Amino acid sequence: MRAKLPLMVVSLCRALLVVMLSALATAAAAADFVVVRSSDPALLRGQAFDAGDRVPLAAGTIVTLMHASGDIVTLKGTAGGVSLPKRSASAPDADRMAVLKFILARTPKETATRGTRARSGICPAAEAITTLDAVAQAHQGGCPDQAAQALDALLAPGLDAQR
Repeated sequence: MRAKLPLMVVSLCRALLVVMLSALATAAAAADFVVVRSSDPALLRGQAFDAGDRVPLAAGTIVTLMHASGDIVTLKGTAGGVSLPKRSASAPDADRMAVLKFILARTPKETATRGTRARSGICPAAEAITTLDAVAQAHQGGCPDQAAQALDALLAPGLDAQR
């Protein structure tokens, strides 16, 4: 029994760490909107906001946000900033948003066209990832570069239409 005690302590510490990280991820997942693009340098790609928040968007600038549902919203700045729509995300959308926020906040790097190994096997090509849920699954499965490329491709038509 004494020989197994250190293993039990390590297992307990790991379990506690998982619980703490899950609680932190749940708190981070509370955002309803994330910045996709902004002409205001104070708003960074990947920055998150809750529904109804007042965004300090300078007059004459534009911010493009993605709602947790995948909808794209473009707002034009005014002297006092702008208020976000009061449209809250559902729990599954909020969980997906936490992953998408992380992907948008990082700087994507170019990847080779050959398949990449992931925890869950071989990473799919970015072109094969066609939904927001698939983007989140690819990222969580160990394919962050493919997920980032796929997310950019999914967002491109909505962003181009709003230019």
